[in-house]
Amino acid sequence: MRDKDPLLGLLGKSGLITREIARDLITVRSSERIKGTEEYAQQFRAGFGTVQKALLTLVETGAIELESRGHLGTFIVNSNLSLLWTISGLGTIVGIMPLPDSREYEGIATAFTDTFHEAGLPFNLIHLNGARRRIEQLQEGRADFVMLSRFAADEACAKDTSLVIFLTCSPYSYYARQSLVVLTRREITSRDAIQRVGIDEASQDHAEITNRVFPSRQAEFVQVPYHLIPELIYSGQIDGAVWHRTTQRIDPISHAYNFLSLEGSPVEEMLEDMSRLAIIGQRHDQTLYTVFEKSIDPIKLAQIQNAVIEGKRIPLY
Repeated sequence: MRDKDPLLGLLGKSGLITREIARDLITVRSSERIKGTEEYAQQFRAGFGTVQKALLTLVETGAIELESRGHLGTFIVNSNLSLLWTISGLGTIVGIMPLPDSREYEGIATAFTDTFHEAGLPFNLIHLNGARRRIEQLQEGRADFVMLSRFAADEACAKDTSLVIFLTCSPYSYYARQSLVVLTRREITSRDAIQRVGIDEASQDHAEITNRVFPSRQAEFVQVPYHLIPELIYSGQIDGAVWHRTTQRIDPISHAYNFLSLEGSPVEEMLEDMSRLAIIGQRHDQTLYTVFEKSIDPIKLAQIQNAVIEGKRIPLY
């Protein structure tokens, strides 16, 4: 005869309270005191017995291990984040990042997919170019977090104080060293010779670099989707644009293009900070913020990303 599954208790009277307490305990770290029975009873307007049963259910499922320390209260000895998340009913975590069309982005996608899978957390990664578009999705509640450069993250959080940075990674984790360049046709050898400049206003980074490198009094700006830049340059509709050189889109026909360095440009000093991967989410989402703090190790992310970039690991996401 099989033992009774404690999770079946969630279907009973105390199920809702168990779920709410599980959500609360996600934010509690090991060795920290949890709220007492009376505190939970007041918070969730439940009886003492219901709260005690909910805590017992969480212990029996293995979601938490508690230790009573007398008048000091009850403390978390250990917690199983995956089980707590499942019981909490919070559902799938949704993240949005750019299209994985460069080795850096393939590495990022692989690293996050692997990390959430290892943590036992349901995760769905959506791809959308343009930091401003990704931020809009976050603000409208269609995503739990978004990936962008640290520069764009700082700009977004300054404009909307409801947003906060969850995580910042090492330099060149978002843009590889010297991968941001100006893309032109082969015959153009100087930035000064570029008259019609492509700019994608949906991308905070692209718009900022373009405006700094090409003063509007010297060049005509043409609004273009970032992914169409190579084709528009090739056809002569624009003369050049800022480009992420490691993007795999133009490799087969790269002989038709020239890559001009941004060294000596007005953006050179900001490129290292812009090269850092950053994660932003909603300030009120302390649950997800704690998940990043507990489960997302920037060093491990970098190791997985570098393995993909160096061809030592197949990108899977």
